[in-house]
Amino acid sequence: MKFIVEALWSGGLTMELIGAGYFYALAALSMAFVGFTSVVVVLYQSTGKQLSTFHILLTRLFVELGLMATAFAMLAPTLAVSGFQIDHVWRISSAIMLFTLVPWLISYPFRRRAASPIGGLPLRWYIMTGLGLGVVTFLVLNMTGWVVNPGPGPLAIATVFVLSYAAVAYIGTYSLFTRA
Repeated sequence: MKFIVEALWSGGLTMELIGAGYFYALAALSMAFVGFTSVVVVLYQSTGKQLSTFHILLTRLFVELGLMATAFAMLAPTLAVSGFQIDHVWRISSAIMLFTLVPWLISYPFRRRAASPIGGLPLRWYIMTGLGLGVVTFLVLNMTGWVVNPGPGPLAIATVFVLSYAAVAYIGTYSLFTRA
């Protein structure tokens, strides 16, 4: 067990994480998105309208994806400051992102169908899910070190993807929160 810990941990030697500023900016942007969408939902409710099951699903979608993007953006800097070797920071971050993102991508269409059984999935869902499969592939390659050397690129792309998914869903459903 001691060998595993020593292999993963650099013993307190820290170095500047490549792209740390970019990850912090993504985290801030993601939190701003969550705050903004929460304000829209509160304003909708302040008009006296009740949230339907579908509205609740959409609200959860915005908050889940925004917070997921924030967590993804803070993952690598947190592991780096904790003393993990840089190579392992990228691999472990990729693994954690995969174990979070894949179940979310699989479960969302079922949750949507339960909240809105009459409507089918919109075209944007198919496009974003197709892009998500590419992101998942890139994270697997980053985690395993096959084809690509582990680095910050796949993590940044996955974080931007999650935030973009939220933004596309928000723009596509905004009218549901503004109808008179």
